[in-house]
Amino acid sequence: MTLRKQIKYNAKRCLCNNWGKAMAIVLLSCAIYLLFIIIEMIANMLLKVPVGTASLIQGVSDTWLLSFGLSVVMSIGSFILLIPLELGITSWYYSLSDGNSEDILNIFCCFANRRMFFRSLWLAINVGVRVLLSSVLYLIVPTAGLVLGGQILRYGTFSGAAFVGSLALVLSGALFILMLLFLLIRVQKYFLAKYYLLDGKTTVGKAIRASIHATRGLHDEIFVFQLSFIGWWISSVLILPMLYSSAYYSMSAMLYARFLIEQDRRANSLVPVETPEEMEQTRSFDPQTPDEE
Repeated sequence: MTLRKQIKYNAKRCLCNNWGKAMAIVLLSCAIYLLFIIIEMIANMLLKVPVGTASLIQGVSDTWLLSFGLSVVMSIGSFILLIPLELGITSWYYSLSDGNSEDILNIFCCFANRRMFFRSLWLAINVGVRVLLSSVLYLIVPTAGLVLGGQILRYGTFSGAAFVGSLALVLSGALFILMLLFLLIRVQKYFLAKYYLLDGKTTVGKAIRASIHATRGLHDEIFVFQLSFIGWWISSVLILPMLYSSAYYSMSAMLYARFLIEQDRRANSLVPVETPEEMEQTRSFDPQTPDEE
């Protein structure tokens, strides 16, 4: 049995008598997320701003600015609430992996711990900025090629403009997909960061550095692990499969993360073994020889 299959098998065993709690946690987190969307939609209706149609092209009116400000406030509010909640859910799965089935209200534990609350937010911002910068680095060239190809097709007046523009679009599109794949593999180095944060002692900087160190040379394997759930995510367009797949993935990711962390810890705590030459030079202990004074 491969490692991925073993992890998924163990994840199902951990969730065996806890599917009800796990699905309740998924529903609760989704309800909180939908609550912000509903509040924003109701506010836009009261402001008489059609949802999704407000645009700068129509002119910057007071109503549009108010609607935009409301969207920003809702986005910040959901970020402040959902990010610590996500870390609390991760902590719940950590306890479950130890065999402790805690109450589902413990997913709000980060709100009772000021240090963990702010660390969860700072980790999300820190990793988000790093991923954004990596995205710019990886995708700026193919994106520029796509834009250039589109401009040539639209405004090119020279002979062969259609061929050159089409060729630029095809090559840039292929390069974009390739670089996006490399980017998705690259960002897996942050996979373990939130799991290192669970002990309550590790700072955000140390968690990120520890994650980068523990996942060195394993980015592709972690990506394949994530990709192995793609069938479940596709089926999650329906509500019921999402209740199962979300809990299934969270438990599997927790077990995989603990395996990688333990593997890295053991690799860094190996005691060097003496060579045969050093062992020959070591004086053996003779119990009959009196100690020198």
